[in-house]
Amino acid sequence: MTPGKLWVGLAVLFLAGALTGIAGATLYHQYEQEHRWERGPAAKHDRIMKRLTSELALTPAQQADIEPIVSRTHVEILQLRFLLQPEVEQALTKGMAEMKTKLSVEQQEELDDLYAKLQRHWQVSHDYLRAAQERMK
Repeated sequence: MTPGKLWVGLAVLFLAGALTGIAGATLYHQYEQEHRWERGPAAKHDRIMKRLTSELALTPAQQADIEPIVSRTHVEILQLRFLLQPEVEQALTKGMAEMKTKLSVEQQEELDDLYAKLQRHWQVSHDYLRAAQERMK
């Protein structure tokens, strides 16, 4: 085998590995984004604390001081969100009705399934909010 063929083979092998890595990372991040909300608001709280701890290099004492602030703020934001929930649902209902006129029967059923998942997510958030409010009393 000539040195030229060896280098071409190594280059192809390197490019194949790089492309596989890029594709895998892209698919993972896409999956993570699509399913992040399924883990609920408690997971969001944990992600916020982990990110603050990492980005700000928080000491354990600082984490202990900051965690109640993050919890309280998270609850306040959820409370605001649920105050607007009736308006959000009204806008969604209207938009879905408009969209359904453009969709096939199968697509309408899929849209209904997506909305049902969203409602379950809202219920999980509502349950989390109630539990968090109880813990804060």
